[in-house]
Amino acid sequence: MPTTTRHADPALAAVRAAETVVREAEVAKLHAVLAWAAEHTIDNEDDVPDRMSFGECPLHLAGRGAPVVEEFAAYDLAAALGLSSESGCAYLGEALELRQRLPRLWAAVTAGRLVVWKARKIARATIALPVEGAAYVDQRLAQAVTKISLVQIRRLVQEAILRFSPQDVKDDQPDRRRVIIDFHLTDTDGNVPVDAVLAAPDAHALEQALRDGAKRLADSGCEDTLDARRSMALGDLARGDQALDLGRGTSVVVHLHQDSRDVGRCETTRSPVTVETIRQWVGSAAKVFLRPVIDLNDTVHVEAYEAPDRLRRQIELRDLTCVFPHCHKPASRCDLDHVCPHSRGGATCTCNLAPLCRRHHRAKTHGAWRYLVEHPGSYRWTVPSGTAYPRDHHGTTPLGPTPALAEP
Repeated sequence: MPTTTRHADPALAAVRAAETVVREAEVAKLHAVLAWAAEHTIDNEDDVPDRMSFGECPLHLAGRGAPVVEEFAAYDLAAALGLSSESGCAYLGEALELRQRLPRLWAAVTAGRLVVWKARKIARATIALPVEGAAYVDQRLAQAVTKISLVQIRRLVQEAILRFSPQDVKDDQPDRRRVIIDFHLTDTDGNVPVDAVLAAPDAHALEQALRDGAKRLADSGCEDTLDARRSMALGDLARGDQALDLGRGTSVVVHLHQDSRDVGRCETTRSPVTVETIRQWVGSAAKVFLRPVIDLNDTVHVEAYEAPDRLRRQIELRDLTCVFPHCHKPASRCDLDHVCPHSRGGATCTCNLAPLCRRHHRAKTHGAWRYLVEHPGSYRWTVPSGTAYPRDHHGTTPLGPTPALAEP
């Protein structure tokens, strides 16, 4: 058999080089975040620095013994990272946990022996542990840092809880039971994925109910697949085997537009749906409510501080989410903020209202966050560090430092 000579693959060499650059950049980012944190952490919570604003709360992001962080400054860091405030604070908490309470693993990260994403997962798991428990996990994992699996990490953390904080097992150990209905992943046929973790007795009972329901549908002449019939049986269980009663608290709002005869948009799930799906929903509903179409380009103005329902509805449909940089909280769960404060002459109107979730409403009211309406639905934020962030339906775009906006 003839022998072949193997040559170095330049493409693989380029991949390895790029991966090295990415890993080094992740470590450098951690260092930069921790350097920033050194200027914005509070070692003694009783000695709150003067630079903190009224209404601002120190954030406990890492485990016991780690410093706390200035709240509004953390939102500035999250924006610089291109993350939502929640995700940015989580990243900062994991970085503080690594440096403060997991020194061996932190040394492995800086030496390149432990990748950042796995180190962050370990840090996230140890935040709830007492100091001794975190030190135990740090010592055990450091011995096999290059080959530890995520399952082993979880088991070791559970062991640390039993060893060092047994009295907190019932209180601190999260209940894994859950039911998640992800409306954001609704497809054009109106199907929504459901993920659940049940107690074994409940799971067995549900399985039997779905079997019985699927068989009952088949016996009545339904020719859909078994999976489809099981799905329909679950819907029957949710309704108590009754037709969908929109007047009983379960509602689906659908918008039909004159420029499309085939597709509508389900407001409840923020997803497109086919006209055939809409017909099926209407046919299975006990009641159907029609609402007038809201012109999102219309200007609504009222001579009062509180926004009436029709104005709130228009703002929610126009902006969809909190308009703070990188925030995705649904507008329906937000406060309506007067961009130019009402006490300073700001009108209660389409052009001066925007949805802000409660935490970002506080940051704007009590902190140094400022924004202007470039046009309804498009905003320009200036953050305490001076960076500008345009925010519109396309998302958030970080720009370079800009002169601070004047007080409205």
